[in-house]
Amino acid sequence: MLNVFRMSPKVCVSRTLIALSLALAWPSLSIAQQRGQGGQTPQSNPQTPPMQMPMPAGQTDPQPAQPAAPQTLEERIKELEQRVSELETTTVLSEPETRVRRVEIWVDKDGNVYDHPMDGARRTFTYQRERVYRRQTINEKIEEALEEAESRNVKVGVSAAIAPQFAIRTKGPASAADGHAFALASADLYFTAGLAQNTVFFADVVGLSGSAPDGEIGGLTLLNGYAARLVRQNDLSLREAWLMTDLFSKTLSISVGRLDLTNYFDHNAVANDETSQFISDALVNNPMLGLSTNGAGAAVVFDPKIGLNFKIGAQQSNTDATNLSDSMFSLAEVGYLATPLSLGEGNYRFWYRVDNSSQRNRTGYGLSFDQRLLPTTTVFGRFGRAQADQGRDLFYSAGLQFQRGLVFNPSDTWGIGYAQVQLGAGQREHLKEGYYSFNLTERLQLSLHLTHVLETRLGEDGTGKLGYFVPGVRLNANF
Repeated sequence: MLNVFRMSPKVCVSRTLIALSLALAWPSLSIAQQRGQGGQTPQSNPQTPPMQMPMPAGQTDPQPAQPAAPQTLEERIKELEQRVSELETTTVLSEPETRVRRVEIWVDKDGNVYDHPMDGARRTFTYQRERVYRRQTINEKIEEALEEAESRNVKVGVSAAIAPQFAIRTKGPASAADGHAFALASADLYFTAGLAQNTVFFADVVGLSGSAPDGEIGGLTLLNGYAARLVRQNDLSLREAWLMTDLFSKTLSISVGRLDLTNYFDHNAVANDETSQFISDALVNNPMLGLSTNGAGAAVVFDPKIGLNFKIGAQQSNTDATNLSDSMFSLAEVGYLATPLSLGEGNYRFWYRVDNSSQRNRTGYGLSFDQRLLPTTTVFGRFGRAQADQGRDLFYSAGLQFQRGLVFNPSDTWGIGYAQVQLGAGQREHLKEGYYSFNLTERLQLSLHLTHVLETRLGEDGTGKLGYFVPGVRLNANF
């Protein structure tokens, strides 16, 4: 008996299968042995004729079924040994696991517990722990080990881009930017590390080099959205560094550290990324948000997965401030996912912010939406209004994006957009942009951009207008 219990699980499985095969094959073996001894299969008493069963009219006596050819014991044993060998080479027994199992029980008024219904007992549930072995394939064990090792490592990603642009004056007096070429190169290094379950650390180090047309045109918004990241030429700067954790079945997300709140607020599915969509900053974010630079802060996102989501956040956005009381932006947003009028998915957001970086709190609010009209077409729009030194500033934008429709390659995208900024002091800006993005490979994109901007400015001699046509190219790689 001791030798049986000391055997490994694989040997026990092998011997059990062989014993079961012998039990199933024994009747066939006995018949085969009797045939070998007497040459015939034992028959019933020849003196007693077999009973004849009456057959319905019109039917003939069916032919008796032919017995299957008996399989020898040696063949059965060889077949079972082959199966056991395959089982041993392709599967392993995992370490014992503790599993929690839900059990249905019945409890009477005296507290007695039963595993079956009883008169006067109420039905309830309890949980039991059990230690079990689970048979897995070797491939599953290897995949689990690789996933576990990957979750504990620091992942590094790179996003690099170069965006040459040209400025051609279309209206107004001669200026320094007319006929000049510009180029801005950017490289982002992303670091991601899983610190604990549902807890992630993220850091983004960015370096920029070159010049954008905004330095000479001087518009109300940036014609190259990459310039919003530019702090110092040819220097690396820590753009973001935060810790995020998910709570309550991933319905509540909390992020703290050096943040860019535009990653959380004023989202838009087709006009929110200067690396793959519109390159003009007015078609990337709402300028009425008022965020100038990234800073220390926190963001909380509550998404119960019912179509509604809520966000609140606060961030320091003034590098010259000596305390939070003089440089804090506070934002709140509510979002709603809907499918109105049997259209595709649409996202609708409303945000409100308070800025205390001046001597008084200034408020602003805005809307952002993106609605899929067709499988290939999505419309978007933004609106914003904010307090200023003189009156209120106003902004709105709208446009369309096309995917998998009217394109050269199935994965290409293109879009057109319009944005207008009107300051309370009287200055205005009208911007139009169209782009076409070629998806060269999974990680490489080439896009062509045509932008026209018209600035209405105030001078000593009254109002003046200055217009520029700004074509450009953007090459972006992600790996």
